[in-house]
Amino acid sequence: MQTVLTPDVLKTMSHDEFEDWRDSGEDYRRALTHAVMHDLTCPENWDMNGEYRSEFGGFFPVQIRFTPSHGNYHLAVCSPGVISPVWMMVFVPASGRPFSVVRTLKGYQPELVSHTLSLTARLDADGYSQASIISILASEGAA
Repeated sequence: MQTVLTPDVLKTMSHDEFEDWRDSGEDYRRALTHAVMHDLTCPENWDMNGEYRSEFGGFFPVQIRFTPSHGNYHLAVCSPGVISPVWMMVFVPASGRPFSVVRTLKGYQPELVSHTLSLTARLDADGYSQASIISILASEGAA
């Protein structure tokens, strides 16, 4: 029987356990990604896309990209795994480079991730430049 991935379960999972879920196949990875997506609030008029194979490079067991309607950048939420033992939020310009880690989280904190997404959307709507958004997010997240 497959584990039910509640927020409390996600909070207790180690980076090795995230990798085990990824290694169990596409159906398991999809379930893991959807469990995380379920807990996050996507800003209005933004897209939320999860990685199921290696669409975004395949570096993390869970990678969810949030993209404003103009498509000039993505804010990626990345789970722990072999690349990083912690959750990360990464600002990725449409060109893919240079990307910036704007927040790291030792544990699964969907409320804080949703807050960061909301803040990014507000800054974007207020006309802040990408460099300013990155600076504000990094200073708030102490990345």
